[in-house]
Amino acid sequence: MVRGVTGLDPTDVVEHLARRLRRLGAPHPVAGAVALAARGTTRLAAPEFSALVRLPVEVVGRAERGEIAFGELAPPIGAAAASTGADLLALADLAREWSDAPYPEVPDG
Repeated sequence: MVRGVTGLDPTDVVEHLARRLRRLGAPHPVAGAVALAARGTTRLAAPEFSALVRLPVEVVGRAERGEIAFGELAPPIGAAAASTGADLLALADLAREWSDAPYPEVPDG
C-alpha cells in the first residue's frame, strides 16, 4: 500500500487509522481501518469501489465506519485488503485484543 512510495509499513498505517476510529467510538475500529485501506489502495471513491467489489455502497460505508467486525467483512473487501501489504493476521490479533480491553487500556503509541 504505502511502503513502496513512502517507506512506511502498511500495517502501521492501518493501525494508526484504527486508533483514530477507536477514539471516534467505532465498535470495530481495526476492521474499519482495514476496509478504508482496502479502498485507499484503489484510489476510488466509495461508489466506484463498491461497484468494483460488487457490494452495495452502504455495506462498504458500514465497513469503513467500523460497524462490521473483522471476521465478518465481506470477502471482496478482504481480498482488496490483502493487496495493501498490511499484516492482516497481526491486525486480526489487534482487533481481538481491543475487543477484550476497554478503550482507556489501549496505548496510543
